[in-house]
Amino acid sequence: MNQETSTALTTTSPEPQNYPGQWKLLRTIAGAHQGWVRAVTMDEVTNDWFVTGSSDSTIKIWDLATLQLKSTITGHIMGVRALVVSKKFPYLFSGSEDKTLRCWDLEKLNAVEGCQIKNFHGHVGGIYALSLHPQLDVVLSGGRDAVVRIWDIRATKEITLLSGHKSDITSIESFDNEPQVITSSMDGTIRLWDLRKQTTELCITQHSKSIRSMVAHPLELTFTSGDSDGNIKQWLLPGGQLLNNFEKSEKAQEDGHIINTLSINSVTNTLFAGYDNGKIEFYDYVLGKLLQLGHAPALPGADGAAIYASTFDMSGLRLITCGGDKSIKIWGEIE
Repeated sequence: MNQETSTALTTTSPEPQNYPGQWKLLRTIAGAHQGWVRAVTMDEVTNDWFVTGSSDSTIKIWDLATLQLKSTITGHIMGVRALVVSKKFPYLFSGSEDKTLRCWDLEKLNAVEGCQIKNFHGHVGGIYALSLHPQLDVVLSGGRDAVVRIWDIRATKEITLLSGHKSDITSIESFDNEPQVITSSMDGTIRLWDLRKQTTELCITQHSKSIRSMVAHPLELTFTSGDSDGNIKQWLLPGGQLLNNFEKSEKAQEDGHIINTLSINSVTNTLFAGYDNGKIEFYDYVLGKLLQLGHAPALPGADGAAIYASTFDMSGLRLITCGGDKSIKIWGEIE
């Protein structure tokens, strides 16, 4: 059910006079899924709805304005770990622990036969990350088998694969320009790939711990990565130079380290970091300054409020987080 709440974060701001507002929890969809909510993505075309995936193996589509459930998609037989919506076709792609990548036609949500139109087989482990190339009609997937597989969307076949990582692939970003693909891994490295040659152009080894999340800025040639020791680093493309080590407060350093999810608000240049113990942080993306920190409240009866996935809406006014208490939380910036 939807719960109205005015719960505020315990906040800290090193430079409060330069920060226009604080992020607060606005609404909670309690019992959104029957299991941990592990993935979320926005419809970037209309900004009217978003999609979540869960360890209960279901995918759900939600109205952003009302938070009402629009549709439930079933078909996976294990947890859903990655989602991406196409900007060119009415397609939703999902990656699951059942080792399959599936494509759903959103114009057939009410069809008697269901809306699944493609099933991509080839991974030998769970799929944890997806990316749609902005120009080519290909989808990239990666996960437990430590390789990135490149699929032809139309032909439903694997074109090639990128190998080099030594452990689970956790994030994939793809671009028009060089490098064409960036991946992060639990092996603690980030790789910049040449898609045409299927080779690594650069392997970044400056993280000392596993990387569970990496995100590219949608409007500039930078990206950030976060590791299981709470370190957040910002990088410059195309060369992969280190731009910034983000600031950590003493409290943040004492209070759990594993970053599960990063999201960038390109409207305000704010970076969000969500942690395995429910800690949340907001940073000035340009300066790397910590602006606000706190904890997402766990729902009664939940064994913690681990944050597994996050996204800002396209207006930059709302943040959606998904967690281990089976809920979806909506945050807004309060002046």
